[in-house]
Amino acid sequence: MMRLYFTVKLFILAIVARLASKNKTVARSNVGLNQATTIGVLYSYESPAKHEVVQRFIRDLKNLDKQVGVLCYTTKKDRIHTSSHLRYAFDHHAITILGKAKSDRIQKFIETSFDYLFYLDWTVHPVFASILAQHHAKCRVGHFDPTCKNFFEVMVKVNQTTPIEDIKRLASQMLHYTGCMEGQ
Repeated sequence: MMRLYFTVKLFILAIVARLASKNKTVARSNVGLNQATTIGVLYSYESPAKHEVVQRFIRDLKNLDKQVGVLCYTTKKDRIHTSSHLRYAFDHHAITILGKAKSDRIQKFIETSFDYLFYLDWTVHPVFASILAQHHAKCRVGHFDPTCKNFFEVMVKVNQTTPIEDIKRLASQMLHYTGCMEGQ
């Protein structure tokens, strides 16, 4: 019964997020990565190796003197691993079936005016779709997917070979392309 609820919740959440992203008009701009001060990072925990790649990406941003906010979607089973160090983790219970944040941390993240919001996953999970649709980041950056054009202003295409190397390349390309942009 719980599995059915979870499936229905994600299905409805995906529909609500898609509708919200199509109907919402937010003035977006590009300040260029060099001028950016606040950066948001969204990702889902899939393995310790991916988590380490994302942590390295966050360190790279902090080394560029950026203020970084992070949210990590995870399952209960993934949080059990003590080596994961998931300080910014949340699960599907933190978002209602209609996409409203139950957690103050998630609501604060959504309301933070990031210059860039990086999404480090291949597909947009319905929980993240809700966050991306509500967020007022100046520029949302994600992996290229023609079905997600309403969620991102910049999409980076990376050919997929091996999961960890692919995430490394995605993170690297995101930094490269946003670094090439100039404020508009």
